[in-house]
Amino acid sequence: MVPLPLSAPIWDAFFTVAPLVLVGTREEDGSHDLAPKHMAMPLGWQNHFGFVCHPSHATQRNAERTGAFTVSFPRPASVVQIALAAEGRQGGEKPSLDAIPVSPANVVDGVLVDDAHLWLECELDRVIDGFGGSTLIAGRVVAAAVAEGAHRASDADDAELIAAAPLLTYLAPGRFAAVGESRSFPFPVDFRR
Repeated sequence: MVPLPLSAPIWDAFFTVAPLVLVGTREEDGSHDLAPKHMAMPLGWQNHFGFVCHPSHATQRNAERTGAFTVSFPRPASVVQIALAAEGRQGGEKPSLDAIPVSPANVVDGVLVDDAHLWLECELDRVIDGFGGSTLIAGRVVAAAVAEGAHRASDADDAELIAAAPLLTYLAPGRFAAVGESRSFPFPVDFRR
């Protein structure tokens, strides 16, 4: 083992795997914002979703102001668009967002990224402070949709589904991968969640 000093964040000393999503919020002027997030995950077994943000980011301010956000899980081919969404603001504007095709959300006031395989619409549940300056934004999923080619059906083979519709992952720090190969996890016979 290589001991890691805790005097600084440890997360750049190794790789971890996470989803790479685009969180959408509504700006004060009515335009939309999209921000890539990799510290994003379901919260529990019910329909809650959360992501890590920072109070200085427009994403958090917008979600708190409007009480809503969207989450789009882009396809691996969309990695350039995701990189564009990470661009900083220039004079309050984020012109790179014009290159990302979006459609209106169905339930909340927001947009969903067209080239994705999963879409969530969330109402803000709570903001939890205290993670070294970062916050956890927690939402309740009020609408969800999955692309037909990514939908798990009872008669489909999961391995074939993932091979046909690979998942985009973020390999923190600074890398990405498309996951197209998978195997069943060897759960014990009596395993229950």
